[in-house]
Amino acid sequence: MNLEYIKENYIFEKLTEEHNLEDFDCESEDLTDFLKNDALKQQKMHLNLTHLVVCDGAIIGFVSILTDAVKLKIIDDKEAKIEIIEELNISGNNLIPAIKIGRFAIDKRYSNKGLGQHIFRNILLSILDISDNIVGLRFITLEAYARTCSFYVDKNKFKYLTKNNDIIRNIETIKQINPERTIPLYIDLKNIKT
Repeated sequence: MNLEYIKENYIFEKLTEEHNLEDFDCESEDLTDFLKNDALKQQKMHLNLTHLVVCDGAIIGFVSILTDAVKLKIIDDKEAKIEIIEELNISGNNLIPAIKIGRFAIDKRYSNKGLGQHIFRNILLSILDISDNIVGLRFITLEAYARTCSFYVDKNKFKYLTKNNDIIRNIETIKQINPERTIPLYIDLKNIKT
């Protein structure tokens, strides 16, 4: 399938038992295994919701989303932190509502071609729409594999949700030693451009 065609024609479908997941294979064995063995079970338990990215019946990728909360004091964005604390007259220990992208993956056949960035951008815009029209939240969180941090940090403006500067300074070394180590990241919805 042509990438431009996919970009114009893919849709999101809620994962159901009717979907055939056998052919899906992404670069991470963990993510492939999650989709095939755990996503539907967790969805039935109301722990997350998984949407497949589908084009003409082919599964291009998937995203699992769940609720989250962020302790305000660990947010690095001083401007956002001050705005929330002053506007609401709360302390830094308060939890602020968030949505967590629990898992995001693109099938190997379609990865590393810019399609993931296109799909991820639409996921961010959908979450922004949810925050404007369905439920209040301020942040999007996720736990990226070390090897994918640059996708989220450099290309999508996420920030590290850690006070451990050694992790941030040594991310390249971490990628080599343990590429699937998870690193918590976040973005303020106010920083997503429509």
